[in-house]
Amino acid sequence: MSERETMEYDVVVVGAGPAGLSFAIRLKQLKPDTTVCVIEKASTIGAQILSGAVIEPGPLDALLPGWRDHPPPVCVPAGEDEFWLLSKT
Repeated sequence: MSERETMEYDVVVVGAGPAGLSFAIRLKQLKPDTTVCVIEKASTIGAQILSGAVIEPGPLDALLPGWRDHPPPVCVPAGEDEFWLLSKT
């Protein structure tokens, strides 16, 4: 039987959704020497949660102050909102 390759981490986060990513980022901010691995089933981080999503940026401001100075390419400010209510009339 051959030996398997292994990688050791202090913390493994399963899922790169908002909670998993926020946890991993905050943990590294508080304890920079902690090794953290985030595993995600999608092909890239954010592929499922950011695709066409409209998010409230307040929590992002608290977690990553200054992110607006160099936003990632997927960030496009929303110009306006429009809601339609469909009814019988």
